[in-house]
Amino acid sequence: MAYLRAGFIVATLLFFFVVVTPFQIIAVRLNLPVAALGQLALCRALLFLLRVETDCIGEPSRERPRLILANHVSWIDILVFGAVEPVCFLAKREVSTWPIIASFAKAQRTVFVDRKRRRSIPGANRAMAERMSEKRSVILFPEATTCDGVALGKFHSSHVAAARDLLACDPGTDSVFIQPTAIFYSSPHAVWTGDATLLPHLWEILRGAPLRVNVVFGKPLAYERGSDRKSLCLAAKAAIADLLQAHRSEAGHAPASVQASLFEMRHAG
Repeated sequence: MAYLRAGFIVATLLFFFVVVTPFQIIAVRLNLPVAALGQLALCRALLFLLRVETDCIGEPSRERPRLILANHVSWIDILVFGAVEPVCFLAKREVSTWPIIASFAKAQRTVFVDRKRRRSIPGANRAMAERMSEKRSVILFPEATTCDGVALGKFHSSHVAAARDLLACDPGTDSVFIQPTAIFYSSPHAVWTGDATLLPHLWEILRGAPLRVNVVFGKPLAYERGSDRKSLCLAAKAAIADLLQAHRSEAGHAPASVQASLFEMRHAG
């Protein structure tokens, strides 16, 4: 069955690449409401084939402009958030060179940043501000990499400055809403960290047991003129940590110490 699902994934990607994505790009350029449907359909189809079931706790904020800050566990996070609502992502520059994937990312108006060049940050922030000014929600993973799903990594506040840039260029906007959002999985097998190769992990997901992922939306924080991005980023991190702790317990997931042991066992051999 894993081989069959893998075949369906390839067929799905090719269908969207050849048939859907060109129309999506046109719809984005014309600012048509249907532009978001391609992203939602593709992400939901891939999650179905991967046997990943998504549960949302709380609701995405309807306030705009909106910047979502979330912890980052796996490449699957992209599909999960893309299946919940139409969003834009901030991604590393290398993604813009990946065959097929780059076309999907550009169709979703992904913002690319060269993480090796700090000089690229202001341009990326301006692009994020532009997306938010168009009422598109932008997702930022402040850890700037995937972590083990047990503990949060260091939160970097550089791209939170996109909220400041938006307020600077739009006098009619008083605040940007920063929504802390937590994501966690039913199994440590979803974790994809460091320099791990994508295809072996994808195959592991296809062969393994079905996954359940919880997306927990927290209360938005207001970034106003004069707000300190570092303080707000730390507040968002604390909120995400609280969301993870509270809802892991409610969902009956293993304590963090047990999950850590499972993760170590998985990578020991």
